[in-house]
Amino acid sequence: MRLRIPDAWMFSLYALPLFFFPLSTAGSGIAMGLLILAYGISGHWRNWRQISHRAWWLPWLLLVGWTLIGLLWTTNVFFGQKVALSTADALFAFMGATLPWQERWMKWVIRWFLAGILLNEGLAFLMTWKILPWQNTHGVPYAGFCSHIFLSLVISHAILWLVYDQKMQWNFPRWANWPLILLLALQMALTPGRSGQLLLVLLLPVALFILYPGRWRWAVLILGVLAALGLFVIPELRTHFLVGIHELQQFSPMQADVNSSWGIRLVAMWGGVLLFWMHPLFGVGTGDFYPAVMQLQAQHLIPSTGGFIMNTAANSFISEAASLGIIGLCLFLWMLWALTRECWQARWTPQGWFALSYVAIYLIGGLFDSLSWGYADSVNIAWMAGLPLLMRWPWVKVP
Repeated sequence: MRLRIPDAWMFSLYALPLFFFPLSTAGSGIAMGLLILAYGISGHWRNWRQISHRAWWLPWLLLVGWTLIGLLWTTNVFFGQKVALSTADALFAFMGATLPWQERWMKWVIRWFLAGILLNEGLAFLMTWKILPWQNTHGVPYAGFCSHIFLSLVISHAILWLVYDQKMQWNFPRWANWPLILLLALQMALTPGRSGQLLLVLLLPVALFILYPGRWRWAVLILGVLAALGLFVIPELRTHFLVGIHELQQFSPMQADVNSSWGIRLVAMWGGVLLFWMHPLFGVGTGDFYPAVMQLQAQHLIPSTGGFIMNTAANSFISEAASLGIIGLCLFLWMLWALTRECWQARWTPQGWFALSYVAIYLIGGLFDSLSWGYADSVNIAWMAGLPLLMRWPWVKVP
């Protein structure tokens, strides 16, 4: 079956999940379902030969296959299916690679992405000020309908994109970008999402260093570092980081119970390393991380974490290694290398910078969160890969 679906509808459906991620899990799921349905009847899948031009297609396909094979020796089929589904989100990368992209559709996708974040921010302020009767997710002020950890990541992504657009003026004029950057930075400072805050502090100076070559490069880099560090002037933000530092200082690998955020992360990471050491080739199986960690705790090889369920190693790379062994880890790294290389080569294009900024967040954030198995995170990395990174708009300025 093949119907003529207008490109405006097709790319609106492609952008809708990005719009809904900060607002509604159900909304994003329905949007993805509609996209798959529209894609199936549109006939764009007939352009499958275009996928072979992308460097990431083979390692990603093999990673999906190996993850499914890992279900054969897992004891936790329920969570194993969730992991397999997250890995299979690569489908959206393959779909994006076959769509008939134009510059206007790229603008459309990015504007939907920004609209979802800004709408959630407006609602978050109204909810926190009790103007609206709804509650912020997990009771975190100024988080709106979004988990504060994921929100910090998408705000970092949005700010890094707007910094690019501030220089290139491709999507919005400068007078519009500055207020958006300040509004998003304000929300990030008011919510306790240390993951995104740390990533912005690390990546903003690097982004400015890349975007402003020439004799002013080092001056811009220093200003970027000062601007990032200037966030710590805000008492709430400084308190969030001091709490994290205190947790690291107080952590002891010998204590019987771990209750702090960083304490649980470090225990999970250490458990993942031990599992990889014990099962180096094939891993413990797709989704079998938690039962395997419980066995380590029963043997007193790692501290107890009370009733906290550790389904991941709080690290994308350790999680893949523990569950799928050296084979899965190598496929995961191969896929990331191929995607990062493609994004870097396209860094001066709007879609290239949009993808590169998220890939940087995904790589560094994956050192202290298992983003590869996160619902929105796994979809987002596929969305970035599916963008037309190999295209060059002839009218886009390149330094």
